[in-house]
Amino acid sequence: MKKLGMIVASISMVLTVITPSMTPNEVHAATNGDVVVNEVAWMGTTVDYNDEWIELYNNTGSAISLDGWTLNSTDGSPSINLTGSIPADGYYILERTDDNTISGVTADHIYSGALSNSGENMELRDDSGVLIDNVDAWHAGDNDTKATMERQDPGVAGTDASNWVTSTGSYSEGKGTPSSSSTSGSGSGSGGACTDTTEHLNQVSEAPDAINVYFNKCAMDQYADPGNEANYNVNLEDRLLKRINAATTSIDFATYEINLPKVVDALIQKASEGVDVRVIADSKDATDPHYVDRFKTMRLYVEEMVRGKDMVVGTADDIHVFSDSPMLAVEDTALRADHNLPSSPDDFPQRTIMVGNTEMTGYLFVEAEQQTDGTYYSPADQMHNKFALVDDKWVFTGSWNFTVTGLYGSEENMANGVLDGNQQHVVEVNSSELSSIYETEFNEMWGTSTLSPSTSDSNFGSRKTDNTPHQVTIGGKTVEVYFSAGDDAVGRMAELVKTEADLNTYFTIFAWSDQALVDELKYKWEGSYQDQQGTLTGFDVKGVFSSDFWNQWWSASIEMTGRTVTGSQNNPNIRWANAAPVYKDAEARKLHSKTMLVDAETNSDPTVIVGSTNWSTNGNDVNDENMLIIHDDAITNQFVQEFNARYIQAGGTVN
Repeated sequence: MKKLGMIVASISMVLTVITPSMTPNEVHAATNGDVVVNEVAWMGTTVDYNDEWIELYNNTGSAISLDGWTLNSTDGSPSINLTGSIPADGYYILERTDDNTISGVTADHIYSGALSNSGENMELRDDSGVLIDNVDAWHAGDNDTKATMERQDPGVAGTDASNWVTSTGSYSEGKGTPSSSSTSGSGSGSGGACTDTTEHLNQVSEAPDAINVYFNKCAMDQYADPGNEANYNVNLEDRLLKRINAATTSIDFATYEINLPKVVDALIQKASEGVDVRVIADSKDATDPHYVDRFKTMRLYVEEMVRGKDMVVGTADDIHVFSDSPMLAVEDTALRADHNLPSSPDDFPQRTIMVGNTEMTGYLFVEAEQQTDGTYYSPADQMHNKFALVDDKWVFTGSWNFTVTGLYGSEENMANGVLDGNQQHVVEVNSSELSSIYETEFNEMWGTSTLSPSTSDSNFGSRKTDNTPHQVTIGGKTVEVYFSAGDDAVGRMAELVKTEADLNTYFTIFAWSDQALVDELKYKWEGSYQDQQGTLTGFDVKGVFSSDFWNQWWSASIEMTGRTVTGSQNNPNIRWANAAPVYKDAEARKLHSKTMLVDAETNSDPTVIVGSTNWSTNGNDVNDENMLIIHDDAITNQFVQEFNARYIQAGGTVN
């Protein structure tokens, strides 16, 4: 009764101040800057240069009626009479001519009249004619890439050229960050992506059987179950360093790529303290233009580990490093000096070796799995794991590569602690049983359980066998674990969707080409496995795909949206008859997670699938990967909070 009384009292207070022309919680802005022009696609989109759009932003904590307001160019076109309202801290989208400009976003207003590419002087005025905001020119934006002009600070004048930038975000029709429609009653959640950048550590435990989940991007904790707010905007490097620095006996570290100096230094320090440190690092093709510079940098850091704290090869403080394909030392003296390495790597053996079909000569400093004739496998396949095992109890794993780009985005950002890297997740589990399973996998690649790896007994990729348990109970939670290649991890996902998904499936995915998995989801969605056939069943599907592969013919995004693209003629997609509400990501950088939620927010065994495995042939049958399937409503709810942020930012609607 107390809560009801408070509600009645609040309603009474509101009714005393509402005028006949206003609806509850709406006010008329009377101050310059209360509502601003926030983003302008003056150049149109990649679909059509006529598809121009404008975004307004409410810079206050109260909803504002826009009835009677105008947004006009001083040259007379466009001349727009606004209607409706804009919620507190929300957005209002204007699309030219029709509502087909921005996929998945319902326009708040349709206007006519073109924006000149040479510039406009736009004035936003309230219903009394008071000037609220003014944008006097196109201070940013790119007509070639169709990147919008974005305002940096709504509190700074729109006539300040330094307050505008060319957008680096992306949406289906170009580069920009258009909000979801946020008019009152639209049902679009917060009205846009969350903007909080403060680190939130809400669910962290050191107890046995603890499962801690970390997201490096924002999450929407208004979707949290009581007391279950997610950990978000987390510096993942800090969490990894915490685990490494606490090690007392052993660290097994498997990394696709590494160039974080603090992590390298921490591993070296632990080895110097007598902790057994083993590292498996993926080797790259040193001539691949995509990797040539990054692989040089990585090899320099790896050599630091191989030499240990005293920089002398073969002493007790050395870290033991092994790979799927051999590594030759970088000989550039300037680069070596940058890493405080000896000017020459000539204290390693100089060898001429056969790697795949290529003969290579250099200073061999990281050994690798050998073929029966003593030659080495090529680095074409990927040791794509990113996990650490600490003291035979902590498992630290996820989608995050231990790199500057993966977390910070740039060296400058790293120096300033700015988390502007790719979108990632990390799960750490305090379980000796799970750690033992991971160690079995590590040892299979290492070739032995000792500190020294075996070039003849090691097995990577498709040469591995399915030799680990696939289910453990951790603190009452059922956790499944699968490794690639060999365990058919993606096949288990397809089986789970087919036999255990009852009500919904949500996902964020970097690369998805596996046909069986998308077919099982199609059947859940519309009751048919056939191309362009099916009737909606009521099963709920939502998803976000990486923009890197949104238009690739092999991507599940093509099928789910019912499209046909160039390249699919010889390998026809099984298109969905009823396009699913799935979107291309709108992240500043890469959407890198590989996460699927099944029956989230229900009583039907909420489950989340996470790890390093992309849902593809390479991810399942070729690369070395790991995947966890966690059956737990609380953990799944934490992923829901992060999923909703990614989904709304991409243009989706959350009930």
